[in-house]
Amino acid sequence: MHRRDLSLLLAFAIVVVAVVIVRARDEKHAAPQSTATHQSSSSATPLILQEGNGERRVRRPGGVNPAWPFTIKVDGQNGNADDFFVLTEIMSPGQTIPFHMHHNAEEILILEEGGATVTVGDKRAVTGPHAVVFIPRETWVSVTNTGTEAIHLYALFSRLGYERYMRAQSVPEGQPATPMTADERARARQRPRYLLGYVQGAVSARGGASLTYGIHPRRRLIF
Repeated sequence: MHRRDLSLLLAFAIVVVAVVIVRARDEKHAAPQSTATHQSSSSATPLILQEGNGERRVRRPGGVNPAWPFTIKVDGQNGNADDFFVLTEIMSPGQTIPFHMHHNAEEILILEEGGATVTVGDKRAVTGPHAVVFIPRETWVSVTNTGTEAIHLYALFSRLGYERYMRAQSVPEGQPATPMTADERARARQRPRYLLGYVQGAVSARGGASLTYGIHPRRRLIF
C-alpha cells in the first residue's frame, strides 16, 4: 500500500473517531427526539474517489494568493454527506492559508510532503512528510509552504458549512477566475446562509458564524 493511501486511511480513522465523540457529546446535551426522527434514514451515498475525482474548482484571486485550484471530495452535494466536508489542494512554495478559525467544526489537515510552517493555537512547527494537524474549534490556524516543493494538502471537517464559503469565492474549473473585490469577499463572509463571520481589526462580527478571519491574538498578524 502506498504511503499516501496509509496517510489517508489514518486521517479518516481519526476523523471518524472525532465525529463519534463530538456526536455523543452533542446528543448528551440535545433535547429528546421522537422515535420517527431518530430512525430517519440517511441519504448519504458511498463513494470511492480516485485522486482526480471530485468537484474541481478554482479560487478567484484576491488577498495574499493568486487563483488557487482545489477539489471538493465529499460534502452535502458530493455523496450527500450528513457531517463530513473533505477537500484537497496543492500548495505551491510561498502559498499561505492565512490565520482563521472555524467555530462549528473541528478540522484535520494532512500534509503529504514536508516543508509547511504551521501555527495552530499556541503551537508552531515546520512539518515533515505525512504530517497530521488537528485543529479544534475556536482555534487560530495558519499554514504556509515555506519549502521548495509543492505540498499535497487534505482537509477534513467534522461538520458541513465551510464548503458554502469555498464555493462562494471560487468558480468551476475551466471558467474564468476573475479577481474578487474587497467588497465581494466581505459580502461572501457575511452572508448568513454561508454560516460565516468576519473579523476586522480587533472587533469581532462573528455572531453565530462558523468562520473568522482577522488578527491572530498572540502574533498580531493582519492580512
